Amino acid sequence: MALHFFTIPALTPQPAQDEFNRFCLTHRVVSIERQFVNDGANAYWALCVTVAAADATLPDALKAQDSRSKLNVGSGRVDYKTVLSEQDFALYAALRNWRKSMADAEDVPVYAVLTNEQLAEIVRRRVDNLTALGGNDGVGPSRVQRYGVNLLTHFQAALAEVCSEGIDAT
Repeated sequence: MALHFFTIPALTPQPAQDEFNRFCLTHRVVSIERQFVNDGANAYWALCVTVAAADATLPDALKAQDSRSKLNVGSGRVDYKTVLSEQDFALYAALRNWRKSMADAEDVPVYAVLTNEQLAEIVRRRVDNLTALGGNDGVGPSRVQRYGVNLLTHFQAALAEVCSEGIDAT
């Protein structure tokens, strides 16, 4: 695996965005970590892209890319309904609803709160404290401070609801 770094200016993103998209189309991207850097007129997105070597084994969630059964056709995005168990997907959907309400309240895109990958990892790991939340890739101290308690409260409520519906959430 190799890391590649990109910056995309917030005010004039198109040239850097086009370069980034060309890179992604020609490499086996395993993950992308994004962070918005607010520097006034010089604000930008910082991206860290993990790329698999041509002969490397991909994580299980990405192996079905060629079959298109577990990914949305043509988009390169993971379809978590097919990747996660029924119970995990119910928890994931609850966290997506929470994320949408937070993003709407703050008037930011949903991925600025947490990405789909981060939500899925929270569900998979059954994150139950702020330290574990901060151990998630891309969830730094500012996100833990800003969303942590609220997120964990909603996650625990969703977990209790899934259990009360008779779905085994373990």
